[in-house]
Amino acid sequence: MNKEEKNLQEEISNPEFLNSEKSQSSSQKPRLKKPLLLKPISILDAKISDFVEWLQDISLLRLAALLSEGALLFALVSYVITIPNRKKQEIQEARNVLREESGYEYSDGRIAALKLLNKGCQGNPGLKAARANMTHLTLNPCKSISFTQGSLMVNKHSMDLSYSDLTGADLSGANLIGINLRGSNLQDANLLNANLEGADLRDANLQGANLAHANLEKANLQNSNLDNSNLYGANFQKANFSEANLVNIRALWANFHDAIFHRANLQSANFNRANLSGADFYKANLENALLRFADLSSISNDREGQLKPTNLRETQLKGADLWGAKMSSTFQIKQAKNWQKTNRVPNWEQQIKQARLPRLRIALLKPKNINTLFDAYELGMRRAANRRVEIWGISYPGGVENEAKIIKQLIKDGMDGIILTPEDPVKSLDALKLARNAGVAIITVDFCFPPMNAQDLIIACYNTDSFQMGYDSGQYIVKWTQKNLLTNLPSKSVQIALVDGSIYDRYYPYLQGVLKAINESAIPFQIVDSVSIAFDSDITKVKKLLKDNPDLQILWGGSNTATEVGLEAVRESGLIRRVKVFGILDLSIDKAKMLLNPNSPLELIIDQSGIDIGYKAVKQIISVLRKEGSGEDYKFYPVEHRLLTQDDPDPVNDLLEKYGWLSK
Repeated sequence: MNKEEKNLQEEISNPEFLNSEKSQSSSQKPRLKKPLLLKPISILDAKISDFVEWLQDISLLRLAALLSEGALLFALVSYVITIPNRKKQEIQEARNVLREESGYEYSDGRIAALKLLNKGCQGNPGLKAARANMTHLTLNPCKSISFTQGSLMVNKHSMDLSYSDLTGADLSGANLIGINLRGSNLQDANLLNANLEGADLRDANLQGANLAHANLEKANLQNSNLDNSNLYGANFQKANFSEANLVNIRALWANFHDAIFHRANLQSANFNRANLSGADFYKANLENALLRFADLSSISNDREGQLKPTNLRETQLKGADLWGAKMSSTFQIKQAKNWQKTNRVPNWEQQIKQARLPRLRIALLKPKNINTLFDAYELGMRRAANRRVEIWGISYPGGVENEAKIIKQLIKDGMDGIILTPEDPVKSLDALKLARNAGVAIITVDFCFPPMNAQDLIIACYNTDSFQMGYDSGQYIVKWTQKNLLTNLPSKSVQIALVDGSIYDRYYPYLQGVLKAINESAIPFQIVDSVSIAFDSDITKVKKLLKDNPDLQILWGGSNTATEVGLEAVRESGLIRRVKVFGILDLSIDKAKMLLNPNSPLELIIDQSGIDIGYKAVKQIISVLRKEGSGEDYKFYPVEHRLLTQDDPDPVNDLLEKYGWLSK
């Protein structure tokens, strides 16, 4: 090192040199180049210095706000970046739940997992949920957005549950539009009222499933198995059943408008009253099938502007029941195999040529021991009928066995509708089910089955409130007693006897109602005796009751028969002036005269609007059979009753005028 370099090095090392003012010009002191490695550090020092000066210029509050905004932005970016991973994790967790809870009948986790997958347009093929309770489950098609060739597209995705095990699962009321259940096992599943519009059910096992009232419009059921399933009142419009098995199905009142049944096996299927217009049965097997009153007529083909008849070409019809079936032409059935071996009405060709609405026949079953009310029903029915409707009033001795015998004969005669009061809420069911399966429209009057029994059996029920009728009769007894007995016998109890019909379940509410009204009153009633009767021959029981209770003042009858028998017993016992009769009894000319006679023992009866009920019941049956209304859903129609008493003759006279020929 020469002397000059040595002096320069010493000068740089001198602290005074390092602390000299930066204002000196470069010409006075030499500028040194910093090593390259130190340059970024110097820049960072400068930025930190600037940052510190900036911090000194802002308030603490503003600093906190800025830091929060930064943290929020960082969190948002992190959230967006991690979306795919989190979705993937949620989907996996949902599928884990479905797998872990596959053996549970009730599982909220399963429902939540299915909904989460559906919302994310994900499926779960091979779901294990045998006997699972998933009523009212909703898995409608989800939507996703995609860009295709620069255009924004909205895509629909149906839930994929193909090849799932849903044996015995309860999916009643579920909303499963477009769902993919291809190859799934739905044997004995409950799909009552479910919405499966457009569903893919190819190769599915639906043996014994309940599809009553379900919507499967445009569903694909190719090669599926529906043997012994219940399709009552379901909608299968434009559904595809090609090569499917539907042996022994129950499809009454169902809609198969424009459906496809190519090569389907439909042996012993029950299509009574079904809408099969425009359906295609090419090479299908309908051997021994029931098609009574089924609609096999034409439908309008919108594309071609022509009529499209139900196609029976090469269809096997051996043993099929086509009684009363509606057809488009005489040659339509002749295109099928073994059509000559079918059951048809004798003049079927003439009916087709005339192209008129078929004559309807509606029967009223009239037990001989309740004629007054049923005469009113029949009068109302005849007033509702027209020239294309026949009313058959059929009297029978009463009893479950006689009722069943009459119903079976009416089925054989091809009756369209039956109106009746069932003899027994349980024992009458077997005969009524036979009528239902034959396509007979059934309406009950003066009695309603529990909804569970009535659904798919009865189209409507007209009934009064039996308990309220009994209660109202009891209240009137209290009112009458206060007016006519207590003023003369203030210190004694009032003796009352009950003659009820509670041997039959439907009459028991009358007794419950009257007892409630009597027990609520402040009058000292004494129930001295009570007997149940069912037939006119039971009058001996009532006579004995009257003989054993000589101070009896009031006799209450809990049915038409009970009140009639009570009146006759009072008359034959010579107690017309001593015992007053109040009861559940319908108006007739004889009873009207008794109510209008102040010396009569009859003080009260209850009108059940028999004429109005008969009229409305026939109109309801006509509407259903003419396809003007629905035969699918059971309907309950309450009937207003009113008390007819000696105290108020005007309603009695009004009803006598309304009943017309009944008073002759």
